[in-house]
Amino acid sequence: MNNIYDDSVFFEGYKNKRNSHLSYNEIVEMPEMKRLMPDLLGMTILDIGCGMGNLITYMLTHDPNHIIGVEKSKNMIDESHEKFKDKPVTLYHEDFMTFTIKGTVDLIVSSLVFHYIEDFKKCCQKLNRLLKSSGTLLFTMEHPIQTATKDPEVKKEDENGVYLRMENYFDESIRSANWIGKDVFKYHHTIETIFNSLINSGFEIEYVKDLGQSEEVFKYYDEERINKLKQFPPFILIKAKKK
Repeated sequence: MNNIYDDSVFFEGYKNKRNSHLSYNEIVEMPEMKRLMPDLLGMTILDIGCGMGNLITYMLTHDPNHIIGVEKSKNMIDESHEKFKDKPVTLYHEDFMTFTIKGTVDLIVSSLVFHYIEDFKKCCQKLNRLLKSSGTLLFTMEHPIQTATKDPEVKKEDENGVYLRMENYFDESIRSANWIGKDVFKYHHTIETIFNSLINSGFEIEYVKDLGQSEEVFKYYDEERINKLKQFPPFILIKAKKK
């Protein structure tokens, strides 16, 4: 499957959204991830789906030893290469599921990537192999209630409010959604698949959060966006430790 982020029109639209200071990334997701980061001093970190390097930029301000970024999109990795010349950052243009490195890392982070991976169980097994003993895994992904329906129109809205469609919840398969004028493909995983895959791969769950009700949401968003986010969470955040 071609990477949608390497479509030039889509990528420009994505950049405009991602670089907005009011994007869901900046208001709903990133503040919560930053609050849950361990002390990064001297750490070796792997950023899966590092994109244009927004999270790497933040982590570099906390004096890690080295950051490894892996990204499937050439457009994304090219943007990151421009940002991190002469920094302790090594970038790889690869699919995470076929990516290999020597040794292990102290911390693995991933921002809104794992819903693009079909085999979540295999993904968790690989995450465990890449982490040092007692290492930390911190990631976000689209919330399973967002990916449940097979209809690209995830939400319905009428005079009574906003509704989320959740039919086909137990059917774990590919989904499509129209975003920035293109069909974007991802995979639906149930809550039990997500947590049992982590537990069975040797992780201890430390923290879980349904994202959408952070202090930043109420501080920076208007009433309409706040009310939409009150109905259902767009993302889920999970922090775990390798046993």
